[in-house]
Amino acid sequence: MKMQKRKKTEAWEQWDWVWHFSTYSFLILNIIFVSNSESRIVNFPIFLVLSIALGLWYIPFVNVSTLRVWENPIRGALYLIPGWIIWGGLISLAADSLLLIGIFFPLIFSRFPIRWSIGITSFQTLGLYVLYIMFYPTDNWFAMLMIILGLLIISTLIGAFITSIIKQSAERQHLIDELTRSRANLMKVEREAGRLNERQRLARDIHDSVAQHFTSIIMHLSAAKHSNPELVQSAVQQAENAAREGLNEIRRIVWDMQPEQFEKASLVEAVEELAARWSAENNIQVKMKVTGNPRNLTSPTETALLRISQEAMHNIKKHAQAKNVNITFSFMEDMFVMDIADDGNGFELSKIQNGFGMKTMRDRAEELSGTLTIESEQGTGTAIAVSIPIAEKNDD
Repeated sequence: MKMQKRKKTEAWEQWDWVWHFSTYSFLILNIIFVSNSESRIVNFPIFLVLSIALGLWYIPFVNVSTLRVWENPIRGALYLIPGWIIWGGLISLAADSLLLIGIFFPLIFSRFPIRWSIGITSFQTLGLYVLYIMFYPTDNWFAMLMIILGLLIISTLIGAFITSIIKQSAERQHLIDELTRSRANLMKVEREAGRLNERQRLARDIHDSVAQHFTSIIMHLSAAKHSNPELVQSAVQQAENAAREGLNEIRRIVWDMQPEQFEKASLVEAVEELAARWSAENNIQVKMKVTGNPRNLTSPTETALLRISQEAMHNIKKHAQAKNVNITFSFMEDMFVMDIADDGNGFELSKIQNGFGMKTMRDRAEELSGTLTIESEQGTGTAIAVSIPIAEKNDD
């Protein structure tokens, strides 16, 4: 006997234990009532054994949710037969056992399609009526029939209602699954778009910086070939300076192209790893602090913030002559702020607004509807604050 297995995803599915508790409560109460009543009871030990047998018959349902449906309804119906036989034996010993019908109705409606449920419960109700008349003849057979038919109608209506709820829940879960898959696909496209933007940015960086440095080197070396001996040394020195600046730019660009640790970690962890490596390489102490409730942001946001932190550290290394750097991540309800402060030389703001990579960092922040502010004075260090509206990502 196979049943379809599915993870419990609905809150009300967590209440399966109520059905099982009710079943065994019915059995125990029935034993208590029969043991203290004047109902027809020929052999109580046999009655007790049959009650235990019915409880054992029900055990498989404890391990499988009441909301699972048999893959083959015919097999499911056949599995009910032993339970009915045991129940019939209990009815033959004590009329109070009629109440155990409360075990079968929810069992049937929760595991069969609605048409099967109505057919099986109708058959069960007819069998119950026949058993009762057989073991307990009465002149009020019509009244008994009406009671049983009324019970059947009520149970059918309740079963149909429960079935409709289960069906709506399944449809809603299917829709949620579809939305989850669509969101995953959208995030994949988003990441690809982010990679494309990074390639385009790197192409601009190479064209605007490295290519210009190589052009300058060629011009200086070409001029040196046609210069007086006195001017050759100056031209070669200028070419060497251009080469060094070009090398630094290449290193910066290569540094920007190292997202491996970022793809496997959160933004906080990625920046911590970056800061630790940068601190060891440059002998500059870095302290990190996180306030608020850390959470994942969208991939473009995390990528941009990582790039901004890389650029800021590059500037500190190149210009600040700092000994200490403090990085603070502040997660607020609808805003994220990253502060990077050093105790270096500081600068006049008028001289650095569009230099030292500041424009690139500001452009990254503005692309995310954020802002980048700089505070710096000669001899007091520099502080950069990046504020980004929070847009959380969902990791399903």
